[in-house]
Amino acid sequence: MYTIENLTTKTDWTDDGPVKTYNFEFGFTSKEQYLEETAGWKAEYKELSKRIRQHKVWRKPKHRPSDMSACGNISTLESLQEQARIMCAMRVQAKAEAGRRMVVERKAA
Repeated sequence: MYTIENLTTKTDWTDDGPVKTYNFEFGFTSKEQYLEETAGWKAEYKELSKRIRQHKVWRKPKHRPSDMSACGNISTLESLQEQARIMCAMRVQAKAEAGRRMVVERKAA
């Protein structure tokens, strides 16, 4: 997972509802560190995706564990999906930031 120095969230309201924008400041300083953190991100996102898929299966009462309520499952699913959206935004911005830093580094050399 990426080392985040600062995270800001902005919510804009449109006719279609709220639109969240995330802005991250990353702590990686080298290509190797970026690649390490990307590998960690991929592993974490893979596990998160598995959990989301499982909770989607549990939406049907016959597949849901007996000790889990429908509301609890939906709440957990929405929370996991929000986490996935944040992680995807983080990945896009990290990739752009790494590219920007690489260009600056090449110009300096």
